[in-house]
Amino acid sequence: MGPSGALIVFVVCALCGGASAVDMSKVQPYNLTAAVMFLQEDLNQDGIMTIAEIDSVFDKYDTNGDGRESRHEYTTMICTADPDLFQLSHYLFDDYDVNGDHHLEQSDFEAWHAKIDATGDSNGSVNQDEFVNYWVKLFETIAGQAPVHGHAHEHGHCP
Repeated sequence: MGPSGALIVFVVCALCGGASAVDMSKVQPYNLTAAVMFLQEDLNQDGIMTIAEIDSVFDKYDTNGDGRESRHEYTTMICTADPDLFQLSHYLFDDYDVNGDHHLEQSDFEAWHAKIDATGDSNGSVNQDEFVNYWVKLFETIAGQAPVHGHAHEHGHCP
């Protein structure tokens, strides 16, 4: 590779932050992070994650109160809580946006709940094992992804 090729690689790496994958260090070990998430989101502490509990968790991201969360609302809330999770927040939004319409709504929450339940016994309830197993697999999948999500409005850092 000649000097100009090395310069191009350097510029590309500088633009990408030099990282080869989304930084997942804040959520490791994945199983412990997922277990803590379940305990925090199982609002009545009965060992079952209901759609109503998922709705309550997601409602906090609806900053304009219109009943749906945009990518911007969701990623901004995550960024405010922990800027190091900004890249991860885009991948999580995509997972929650089951119907792919770029907004999170009740239908997405119900479909997302069903996705988690389908990893276990598909009985309409999500228990801690199903929840943790789902998140561990999701985190492992995201860990291998490039840090820049690819959305034109996403620049790899908090807005």
